[in-house]
Amino acid sequence: MKKLWISILVVLVVFPMMFQSSVKAATPISIIIDGVRLSTDQAPVMVNGRTMVPLRAIFEAFNATIKWNQKAQTVTATKDDTTIMLKIGSKTATINNKAVTLDVPGLNLKGRTMVPTRFVSEALGHEVGWNPKTQVVTITTSASNVGNAGPVSNVVAQDVSDFGDGRDLQVSFTRAANESLVDHYRVLIVKSGNILNLSSAQTITSYNYSTVLPTGTNPSIQLTSASRTVDGDSIKSNQAYVAYVLTVGKGSNTSALSSGSSIMTLVNKTVAAINNVQVNDISDYGDGRDLSVSFNKLSDESKVSSYRIFVVKAINYSNFNLATANNVTSANYTLVSKTGNNITQILSSGARDVDGALVKTGVSYRVFAMAIDSSNAANNVLSSVSSAITLSNIGVSNLSVSDVNNYNDGRDLRVSFTHATDETYISQYRILVVPTSYYSSFSLAEANNITSAYYTAVSTTGTTTNQVLTSSTRDVRGALIKNGVNYKVYIFSIGSSNTGNVLSSPSSVITLLNDSSVSIVSNLNVSDVNDYGDGRDLRVSFTHATDETYISQYRIMVVPTSYYSSFSLAEANNVSSSNYTSVSTSGSSTSQVLNSSTRDVLGALIKNGTSYRVYVLTIGSGIYWDSNVLSSASSVITLLNDSSVKAVTNLSVSDVNDYGDGRDLKVSFSHATDETYINQYRIMVVPTSYYSSFSLSEANNVSSSNYTSVSTSGNSTSQVLDASARDVRGNLIKDGTSYKVYVLSVGSGNYAGPNALSWESSVITLSTTKSPVSSVTNVTYKEENGRILISFVKSANESNISEYRVLVVPSKQGFGSADAIEVRSSYYTSVTPNGTNPSISTATRDVNGDSIVKGVKYKVYVLAVANNSGVQNGGLSNSTEEFEI
Repeated sequence: MKKLWISILVVLVVFPMMFQSSVKAATPISIIIDGVRLSTDQAPVMVNGRTMVPLRAIFEAFNATIKWNQKAQTVTATKDDTTIMLKIGSKTATINNKAVTLDVPGLNLKGRTMVPTRFVSEALGHEVGWNPKTQVVTITTSASNVGNAGPVSNVVAQDVSDFGDGRDLQVSFTRAANESLVDHYRVLIVKSGNILNLSSAQTITSYNYSTVLPTGTNPSIQLTSASRTVDGDSIKSNQAYVAYVLTVGKGSNTSALSSGSSIMTLVNKTVAAINNVQVNDISDYGDGRDLSVSFNKLSDESKVSSYRIFVVKAINYSNFNLATANNVTSANYTLVSKTGNNITQILSSGARDVDGALVKTGVSYRVFAMAIDSSNAANNVLSSVSSAITLSNIGVSNLSVSDVNNYNDGRDLRVSFTHATDETYISQYRILVVPTSYYSSFSLAEANNITSAYYTAVSTTGTTTNQVLTSSTRDVRGALIKNGVNYKVYIFSIGSSNTGNVLSSPSSVITLLNDSSVSIVSNLNVSDVNDYGDGRDLRVSFTHATDETYISQYRIMVVPTSYYSSFSLAEANNVSSSNYTSVSTSGSSTSQVLNSSTRDVLGALIKNGTSYRVYVLTIGSGIYWDSNVLSSASSVITLLNDSSVKAVTNLSVSDVNDYGDGRDLKVSFSHATDETYINQYRIMVVPTSYYSSFSLSEANNVSSSNYTSVSTSGNSTSQVLDASARDVRGNLIKDGTSYKVYVLSVGSGNYAGPNALSWESSVITLSTTKSPVSSVTNVTYKEENGRILISFVKSANESNISEYRVLVVPSKQGFGSADAIEVRSSYYTSVTPNGTNPSISTATRDVNGDSIVKGVKYKVYVLAVANNSGVQNGGLSNSTEEFEI
């Protein structure tokens, strides 16, 4: 029994040698005593490099009694004639009252007394085995070390893999009955038909068997690729084998040979061949994504770990075989997982052929597929070759993208591309903006399912497209396009009839940025403030950029809404200076009423009834001279004429005299109800021959000599025109001409310009009841003493004549009745009718006021001038004969 105690203490000696740190839980350690596993409720631990084990568990395994003195903090263990006592925390212990020194004092861990190794090792070291691999301590008591090691039983050999070597073979057996006598086991593989006995088994070299150490459990071992038979031959497929186990005893203990296992032949169960490899050109990326490879899965995939797709240049395919395929680097094939279904795989943009070149258009390829054996690469199976395929690009080309604005939306992105050469079967193109985070998974199938709200449609008109997207453009995921996001752009060619759609290669990556130090204005507003019918009606207000260091000016740009969708920064930079309004950087904000000559960006004058949007272009200066930025558009504005200047009403005309001029015409009308913004009224007499083209615009341009002004005094006007009144064409008003009359209300103050024109009057033709004057006759001249004497026969009726005017006219000068009426009184000689035929001397000047001189030829006329009873309708005589002094 004393020996048993010593053996227990030996266990404690082993533990410090297995661990090297302060208190910590190590890999679980098993304790085997004479072949029996010891169960403990507290695993051994390390304390200052010494292993501590639970004393109670070991003692109770050998039926020892244990006493605990709580007050003294001592534990006493007794077995037969051996007593061990130690005190918690003390480095001194006793064995049968003999004091021994401990390396580490005993301690209480989770209610269990743990003792140090040195306490045991200094007592006595019995035979202890340690397996660092399995973390097993084996204790063999002196009593158990005598005897013969028994054979193992139930030896079983199994085929567990398909490597074609020892790895395919697993051997298991039931351990010897008393493993305390066993040093180790040897697994021996014998070709079926060969004889093996104990004597020959003990002579087998170590290269030709596999060693198994006892662990207290029934072993099961899978051999290695280097494992050999007892003859030294490699283990291989299609060979029948029998497995034996030799139990090797400790020391002088004898060994024992087991019975052989059942005969077992290793069989390499390889995968079947792949068939029906198909290839298709499905896109126009110009890389591996254009190539779809499909093949039938194996009916039994139990031995298959995966598949590999190999793209081989057609010119080299005849030299491609299983050995070549097994040596292709992983970068040059496409790995495909088994799915339980037939395989269809679209290759990636980085797909390469077996030579390492990227898959691309214009090269003829053939494709192989290989099934990968899960156990042995030598058992991989290569398919037959596909038909030849040459990838081609039938879609768009020259796809490019650029950042052209700073709206922070789709208007910043310009997409350009060349249309397909043959558009016979293309109905439209679709611009697809794809976030790069989604790019790797974007394919033809994805493109086919994009909703119309998430792409931009482009017609096939023309040979190229250069499209700036709109503010509402979204990417294919439905998010509005914005700054700071990486995008790639595709063009999707939509097939018509029964043709398929084609997806382009992606554009380069673009990230929209507002990288300008020139900032846009904010708070842009527009309003209709007047009724001029031009730019003066439009007020534009905005807040200047916060930092104007690099801003030279702002430009207000008025854009017809019909042109709005195509207006961009590029367009704004090219607007002519006559088609925008410049604003300085003075102040923090601008509120600008445009002028009458302001034009929209297309060069048309701003006017009523047209819908506009307004932009403000910020112009960079200094190092940012070419970094202009365009604001967002204003709200839509349509200028309307809602003037406070109103037209007159109740307009009427009448013939009230018989002067044969403007004095015959009376014009009456009611003034506008509100004359606050009216400066005056203008009576305008319009010949009916000109009436159809007369308008407010025409009225505003009538010369002041061709209308009659009327003040705003009173509520109404009844005005007889004067003798010099003229129509709007500049002709004196006269009998026999048909007229219509208008009244123009002229605005004042804020309304100096948006005048209002009345409706036209009824037609009026002036006529008279007075008799026209008759001309004198027989006008003659003679020269007498340096004077010119004029004689003429008086008018037949002098009752309606006020006077005769004798007029000397240079012969070369054209002269008529209208001219005669206009001659000044100092340039003619007046003769009063008296019932006789006059004979008088002429004045010394001609009708032009020039002196009558020698060498100039003259003629003399006599004008009969009507009085109130007559009408000045002609009255000019024939001239005398030509004469000179």
